[in-house]
Amino acid sequence: MMLVLKDISVNISLVDAIKSRTMKKLPALQFMNNDLIEDPGEIETFIERINTDHPLTSKSEEVNQLVFKGAGSGAYHKFCQLAKNVDPSTDERLKANLKEELHHLDTFLRSENMPGRYLGGDALGLPDCILLPKLLHIKVVAKIFKDFEIPEEYTGIHHYMDAAYGKDREEPDINVQAFTRTCPSDEVIVDAWARSMKVPNPLQHRKKKTPSSS
Repeated sequence: MMLVLKDISVNISLVDAIKSRTMKKLPALQFMNNDLIEDPGEIETFIERINTDHPLTSKSEEVNQLVFKGAGSGAYHKFCQLAKNVDPSTDERLKANLKEELHHLDTFLRSENMPGRYLGGDALGLPDCILLPKLLHIKVVAKIFKDFEIPEEYTGIHHYMDAAYGKDREEPDINVQAFTRTCPSDEVIVDAWARSMKVPNPLQHRKKKTPSSS
């Protein structure tokens, strides 16, 4: 997302992190023939230094820190606990924990402190590039593996994601393209999580059960 917003051309290679002998942390960035950059923070800093005429860091420190220690910053961690949980008897408690964190985030997104359509205001910024993919994974994976959906009453989250998909605009702009062109399909997300957790892919299992049409 950052590269699209910065209008930087790159070669993108898909890597199987499980089988790869050189890349164990993804995403990874390599500039020309320099060493791989695998730390997310270092990647963000490196890209931000390119094309400094278009900074993605917010002028608001509260917004910059939102995804790390602000409202709902624990949502992704709570989601991971739920997704990876193998004890069904504790699922409801973990769902409640995730719902509480999402509520905090939703409250901020609906508050007067929200800069605009996005955390970057009317244009996507670095905080959006961090938060939106996490919300996408929560939306897709929690539903498929744990039958958990982001509550409809969390309108702040839903409007925020709708804006990223361009549902509030007739024509997609660079911000919508930055998200929609770079986010993986639901099938790819589910497959990656299934392989990471070493469990059957629920989507493939459902396809096998679906009778073929004659």
